[in-house]
Amino acid sequence: HMRSHQAGELLLAETAAAAGTTSERAQAMLEVLRRVVPFDGAFLAFADPLRHGYHSLVTVDLDARTVEFLSGPQVARDIEVTGTDRERPPLGPSDLPYPAEELPTWAECLIPSGIHEGLGVALFARGGRHVGHLAVLSGSRQPPSPATRRRLGRLAPVLAHGIDPMRSLLTAARLVRAAMAGVVLRADGGSEALPGLRADALLAPRSPVLAAARER
Repeated sequence: HMRSHQAGELLLAETAAAAGTTSERAQAMLEVLRRVVPFDGAFLAFADPLRHGYHSLVTVDLDARTVEFLSGPQVARDIEVTGTDRERPPLGPSDLPYPAEELPTWAECLIPSGIHEGLGVALFARGGRHVGHLAVLSGSRQPPSPATRRRLGRLAPVLAHGIDPMRSLLTAARLVRAAMAGVVLRADGGSEALPGLRADALLAPRSPVLAAARER
């Protein structure tokens, strides 16, 4: 049993490092994760740092009505209310100091769909960038075991690496020969460090180079 978990965790790390689109990797990772953290349904949402919410969703074994609800704004509010948007161990409805029914996501969507338990965990890339949120869901009323919680907590950084959008940007940046430094320009006017490339004074916020790049 232990060996199958180790094999599953190793396969998850390989899947997270694989080529392909972020969504393809996310889907493949959920299928592998199921071997080591059993679930009846799951969803993985990508964090949108500019709007402090989530965008697009990868799901496993959830009906269309549930997916539609989870794609809406209420989920982000409930994640924030429960504090599962912070770096902390996985949290489930049985950990809340009040009934899960007080959260619209559970009352209006998950419980009517036959889901009673689960674990939610925020996904952070190296350096503390919030890249997404994962929830594994169960039809059982039995709370997840401590071992399952620990395992999911241990695998959260692997899943975060697998869906980190910076990876595809770094791949593109490496196509520029002899590139020595780089930053990512954000839609809100800010900039973000590009992991793997160093910073440079020419690329500092409000520098003429960045102003020219934005102009283009």
